[in-house]
Amino acid sequence: MQSNINEGKGLILRFFTAMRKAGSSIAVAGLVLGSAYAHAEPPTLSLPAACEIGTSCWLVNFVDHDPGPGATDYRCGGLSYDTHKGTDIAIRNDAAMSSGIDVLAAAPGKVAGTRDGMGNSTKADLESATALRGRDCGNGVRIEHEDGWSTQYCHMMKGSIRVRTGDVVERGQVIGMIGRSGRTEFPHIHLSLRQGERVIDPFTGESNITACDTAEYGMGSLWDPALKAALAYPGPQPFHLGFASKRPKTAEIESGALNRSTFPPDTGALVFFAEAFSLKKDDVVTLTLTAPDGSIVADHTVTLDRPLAKGHWFTGRKRRGTGWETGLYTGTITITRDGVAVAKSATARVE
Repeated sequence: MQSNINEGKGLILRFFTAMRKAGSSIAVAGLVLGSAYAHAEPPTLSLPAACEIGTSCWLVNFVDHDPGPGATDYRCGGLSYDTHKGTDIAIRNDAAMSSGIDVLAAAPGKVAGTRDGMGNSTKADLESATALRGRDCGNGVRIEHEDGWSTQYCHMMKGSIRVRTGDVVERGQVIGMIGRSGRTEFPHIHLSLRQGERVIDPFTGESNITACDTAEYGMGSLWDPALKAALAYPGPQPFHLGFASKRPKTAEIESGALNRSTFPPDTGALVFFAEAFSLKKDDVVTLTLTAPDGSIVADHTVTLDRPLAKGHWFTGRKRRGTGWETGLYTGTITITRDGVAVAKSATARVE
């Protein structure tokens, strides 16, 4: 019975979303199903972070549309996980987080609640069954909008919350900074949109318990139309490239601690590393390090045996002879999916 009610609510919400997009002036008073608001006007959402999609932040996870134990995003892809209730926008690493990236109110409203005081989650926290119980969102803010709509912002930096319960906020107002608190392995902002208690996918304007659609988001989207190009469904996303003088540790790569771009000729090794978001099973990842004369110093290729929200790889070799040739070295990551390649390069100098 409950599933039938939810299905009916979804049909009504889709009807009014379509009418709003078409510019209809139809109004129906007093139609309520359970906790849903049938004539609730959805908010138009702006980007909830002061960053540029594809340059300083990246779309990595969407609302789960699979009502069962699996996970499916709104495009029938795998950029989600079971019961995920929001949109995740990630930043590069802890170094970028420490520089301070503002979280912005996606729509005007009134602050309904906040939480602050949680530090960055540790591996032990994430592996514990109890450490984060009831606090998966970490430091966060909940904002109520008109007609029962609300947005929730999660995983913010300790001590960064700039609003209090009862504050009235404007669209784009700074409410805190992106962090790594709560149940998360990397710094990002998680934005959930609800109508009453129902989770709504802002890319479709519908409840998360619906069928997916391979078509690009369009009429039902609740995002500001100016964001359409920036929020297009992502392919593989190389986002962090760098160099090191020895085999890098995972923690060093993910923290952003490895940021050298020049090396002496007698450095013991030269290693190129890269990270990428949004990876699918059977993606082919190739890393290549080339010398100033164009010759290949080292390369590495792997075919993924499972999807990855985020992955990293490296290639390189030890010094041979008395020293490295001076000049510009180029590292390139190429990710090939269904015959289409996406490549990104970075350089380091030996001098």
